[in-house]
Amino acid sequence: MLELRTLKSDDWPLWRELRLAALAEAPYAFGSTLAQWQGSGDREERWRARLSIPGAHDLVALLDGLPVGMASGVPGEGAENVELISMWVNPTARGKGVG
Repeated sequence: MLELRTLKSDDWPLWRELRLAALAEAPYAFGSTLAQWQGSGDREERWRARLSIPGAHDLVALLDGLPVGMASGVPGEGAENVELISMWVNPTARGKGVG
């Protein structure tokens, strides 16, 4: 079963898990690097702030209860627009309708 969950700042550990996996697996697909989010960049307050951007939408996809994907959108131009800034699906879940 596929479930989408909207994240809040308290969900930062789940977001962190998926974001680090995404940056490691597909570094070419993101404007950020794994190195920027590890070491001194790997701080709870930073992860919470990332999930607290006003008007942003951060989603996690769960397939059979396991986190397998993530997507993030921020406010775009105009009140009705959201700009997709990142999306990733674990290779094990690709082709299963998660994206």
